[in-house]
Amino acid sequence: MDIETTDAREPREGAASEPPTLAEQQGMTQEVGDAIACLAEAELEAGRADVARAILEGLVVTNAHDAGAWALLSAAHRKLGQALAARFCAEVAATLAPEDPWIRLGRAEALLPYPDDRAEARTILEALSNDGEVGDRARALLGALPP
Repeated sequence: MDIETTDAREPREGAASEPPTLAEQQGMTQEVGDAIACLAEAELEAGRADVARAILEGLVVTNAHDAGAWALLSAAHRKLGQALAARFCAEVAATLAPEDPWIRLGRAEALLPYPDDRAEARTILEALSNDGEVGDRARALLGALPP
């Protein structure tokens, strides 16, 4: 998963005079945030979702505007079978970066456990099915959905 984290120092749309994030207050650079996210992603891929979750929870507390960290935290919760937490994190990520294909894919995956939301998940997956980055995964998920 190649989710790029967002730089907490970049002004966000509609974020006129928000207080600084903890990351900004601590002087945490984008590179440090990216390194932490990479470590968490490696833990997730190694099957240590509980470790990844702990790392990512710290990262989103430090920088709540990091869409990539929220998306990875959603993936960790999905691997741990925590559907509601996964959905919450995916919704936050989608709010922060609604056009990012990885984040949209993660949101669709987080919707799948909810029968009433599968149509929305299907719509998202269909829209992503030809995407160069996530199309293969989107098509695989579509193929696994009941008609």
